[in-house]
Amino acid sequence: MSAVRSMLGSGLRFGGGSGWWPVLGVVASLVALVAVWSGLAAPVEGFAVDSLVRLRGERPADRRIVLCLIDGPSIDTYGRWPWPRTVIADLVDRLAAAGARTIAFDVVFSEPSRVGEGFDLRTEDVALADAIERAGNVVLSFFFQPEGRAPAAGTEVGSGPFRADPGNLRSAVFDVIAGDPAAFPVPTFPAAEPNLDLFAAVASSQGFTTNERESGVSRRQGLAARFRGEIYPALPLRAVQRFLGEPLELARDRRGLPLILLGGRPVEVDGGGRLWVSYPGGAGSFRTVSVRDVLEDGLEPGALDGALVFFGASEVGVGDFTATPFGTEVPGVVVQAVVAENLLTGSFLREAGAPRLLSFLALVLMGPLVALLVAAVERYLVSSLVAIGVVLAWPAAAFLAFVRLGWHLEIVGPMAAGVLALVVSLRYQVGTVDARARFIRRTFERYVSQAVVDEMLRHPERVRLGGERRELTVLFSDIRGFTSISERLAPDEVAELINSFFTPMTRVVLEQGGTLDKYMGDALMAFFGAPVVQEDHAARACRAALAMAAELDRLNERWRSEGRWPEGMEVGVGIGLNTGPMSVGNMGSEQIFDYTVLGDHVNLGSRVEGLNKLYRTGILVTGATVKAANRSGGRPRFLFRELDRVRVKGRSEPVAVHELLAEHPAPAELERLARRYGEALALYRGRRFAEAETAFRALDEATPGGDPPAAVLAERCRRLATEGAPADWEPVETPTSK
Repeated sequence: MSAVRSMLGSGLRFGGGSGWWPVLGVVASLVALVAVWSGLAAPVEGFAVDSLVRLRGERPADRRIVLCLIDGPSIDTYGRWPWPRTVIADLVDRLAAAGARTIAFDVVFSEPSRVGEGFDLRTEDVALADAIERAGNVVLSFFFQPEGRAPAAGTEVGSGPFRADPGNLRSAVFDVIAGDPAAFPVPTFPAAEPNLDLFAAVASSQGFTTNERESGVSRRQGLAARFRGEIYPALPLRAVQRFLGEPLELARDRRGLPLILLGGRPVEVDGGGRLWVSYPGGAGSFRTVSVRDVLEDGLEPGALDGALVFFGASEVGVGDFTATPFGTEVPGVVVQAVVAENLLTGSFLREAGAPRLLSFLALVLMGPLVALLVAAVERYLVSSLVAIGVVLAWPAAAFLAFVRLGWHLEIVGPMAAGVLALVVSLRYQVGTVDARARFIRRTFERYVSQAVVDEMLRHPERVRLGGERRELTVLFSDIRGFTSISERLAPDEVAELINSFFTPMTRVVLEQGGTLDKYMGDALMAFFGAPVVQEDHAARACRAALAMAAELDRLNERWRSEGRWPEGMEVGVGIGLNTGPMSVGNMGSEQIFDYTVLGDHVNLGSRVEGLNKLYRTGILVTGATVKAANRSGGRPRFLFRELDRVRVKGRSEPVAVHELLAEHPAPAELERLARRYGEALALYRGRRFAEAETAFRALDEATPGGDPPAAVLAERCRRLATEGAPADWEPVETPTSK
């Protein structure tokens, strides 16, 4: 042991101020920065933002936006889609009559109604065009086709006004484009699916619905796209612009990136003209009306006053569906409505300017900060926890900025830098651990508790005689009647009994964070609050005592079932707890020492355990333990009852002795037992001995199996009532035996 002490004395350190720590941190940040700039982190970032949205929960959506849906009941009533254009014309008329300010169609009318032998249904198209013209507030949609799907040159659908000519889209470009359209870095498409000319000519305007999904999820909506040299706005952007009656401009910011101005107000888009969508919730976030309800029942005039109505499909097999943070099968028209709601309220996520600068600074500084934290703290576990706390603080800050400011702070990049710096720094640190420390761990963890080994490694200077003074709770337990039990058993049976008793009792102590001090024959000693500081050490000790009592019941039942005891015989245990200042540390000689506790309060705990014989109880604690176990405030954690005040051997001041009954919530019968005992105890202390005897005996008789402490006090009251109490009598018991 002295050799080990000299090894420890030479100093074991897990940390260190090596100049490599800043280098490791900077490298970690650079790796994360490359992952972000190359787009490798984009899918994970998308999932992270989805998590923030779900964590925030649903929020109220703007009531001015209404969804008019082709749903199941509508399909049942009007048949498979597409419906006759006269039905859509009637719908437009009714929506306009109900006061809709703007009607946005998430449906493309790119083909004329059928023309067959003997009949021509294109008059239905004329009826719809007339309805659109009457309303004067309809915004139609079209979509772009990716490369490889462009129709052959000169290919057109129909003829005359019943022709879908991409040229009719030119009237739907941005109101003002400041600069050469070819210079804006927005997506370019080779082909488009336009509406028929007769619809495009009478529509208020048009907007595209094409949108690229990220890992199958609609997180960002492109608001601008190029086709045949012109730049067009998306449907929700054009619908909101018509709804507000404000100009829609496209300009370039000082970095040359797209700058969309809606009524002179900038819309937060990225370098590709995309808006990061802030979903208020699912489809249920908006007011919704069924097409069937509109056409069959009609809407009251003014029912949609001032509303921006999006017409689209929610029935499977009719419209397109996508995934959002709130669902995997969300109608595409809902996404269009959400983008419009973001534009109306300004609730879209902002990531340019201050958010982008903060994200960059967090990414660059996170790696060095984590690496230096790991290096600065000698205890690698503590340094790791602190570093993890710093890393986790960033997504918490990002969530706060998201909820309070509507900012999108990059989450994945800074966290990746921090985690990488932590892993690399710890790997470097653990790789340089002193071989002598590893030897000590391998050698001594089999003989002392893991907590003591960790304390030795973290603080080798504490491996010395003496200790420190600290408030702790000590626990003593002793098997009742062990001598008479051992006389009935063979030596090997006694050893087996002791082992089968101490094994679960030790486990209970360790589960509650206690430190096993020693075994003393049939007794066990443990303490709580050291070497690891525990503010709730008294509560832990109380839980351990209750668990030990319950474990003993299970042991007795098992031993009886195994036929070890005669009928009616069982093992009992007495447990005593005390809380107070004690000296804790390595005690013993220069050659051999133990990690233990010493002091007057340790002795008091042993005396309290012995009082179980006097009161025939199982668990007794001092008033100091009662106060410490319940000092968390509010409702007490445990149910105690004060049994008596005792002047134990070696102490002049009396000590209040309490019985630990249960952890709250306690059974009602135990609550009544404690209350009635307290009432009888008050009579006893008030020198009303006859009344107290009656109360104690009534309690003993009313309790199933009896109440031994009440019987003890009843007999004492009988004696005092019969013999009389001396003039200097005080309600303090002085035991004559230990």
